[in-house]
Amino acid sequence: MGGLQQAKIIDVCPTPYGHAVFVRADAKIFVIYMDRSRGMAVQSALDAYNSERPLTHEFILNLVDALDCKVKRVVIYHVSDGTFFTKIQVEMDNELGRKIVEVDGRPSDTFPMALRSGAPIYVSDSVVDSVADMSEAYRKIKGEE
Repeated sequence: MGGLQQAKIIDVCPTPYGHAVFVRADAKIFVIYMDRSRGMAVQSALDAYNSERPLTHEFILNLVDALDCKVKRVVIYHVSDGTFFTKIQVEMDNELGRKIVEVDGRPSDTFPMALRSGAPIYVSDSVVDSVADMSEAYRKIKGEE
């Protein structure tokens, strides 16, 4: 996978076709596009919004917690034709022993889980090198220029 950089989801903005999730890794900002409902799930997690009844990601995290597991990290490890690939790492450490598993997932599933659990998000150097830097566009959207 190569080197990893810590990343941070800095904003979620609606677009005519869904949502743009802005991710910062070092000095570069890049965008991952999602449909409306998945973008809203990321926004809700970013805002630490808790619904009256558990949403899917809240339910899954409740299940992970009930099994004495925790989300360790999410890694954006590949991008191809605008499709981003992530893995979520979950650790179990209890009287049965210690086990770490990595499961492939979409950013729209893994990001809300990382945000809600406080787990870090990383991005591979190869992904950072291959995506366009949207820092200037982000500043314009936010009215900083």
